[in-house]
Amino acid sequence: MFFVDSTVFIKWVSARRILTLEEAVSGYVLFKISRGEEALTTTLVKDEVLIWISRYRVSKIKDFMTNLRALFSLNIVYPTLEDEWNAVHKIGKYPLGISDLINLSVMERLGIKDIVSLDKGFDSYPNVRRIFYELKREEGFRDFLEILHQRNMRVEGLRL
Repeated sequence: MFFVDSTVFIKWVSARRILTLEEAVSGYVLFKISRGEEALTTTLVKDEVLIWISRYRVSKIKDFMTNLRALFSLNIVYPTLEDEWNAVHKIGKYPLGISDLINLSVMERLGIKDIVSLDKGFDSYPNVRRIFYELKREEGFRDFLEILHQRNMRVEGLRL
């Protein structure tokens, strides 16, 4: 199981017909979850994405919520007051904001070690492994690219 950061959702919502590698990998992560791979995120991430969409892609709000509700393998959990308290004690120790630190506290509480994110700030946090670009080497990524191709979408400058 892995944690899904807001950057994954935001990159996928931003995608057009010609995708960046970051958008394609983000779509692939959500594709994996749609195919039954277990993942976790928080209500904090969901709300952060909703706020971003409401500012920059308001026409996509309904699609985002509909698609999120269909991801049955994505567990969306509430941070506890204790998670928030633990995060407060870490402010300034890592190049991360309070939302990220709260999410890390949730991950610690639930024993999740991997986070899918573009945020390099997670790289400095102990006992957590940030994954993203290496996902393009998975065999399933090629299957996802074929689905994109069938939808007349492509990834610019992709080298596998």
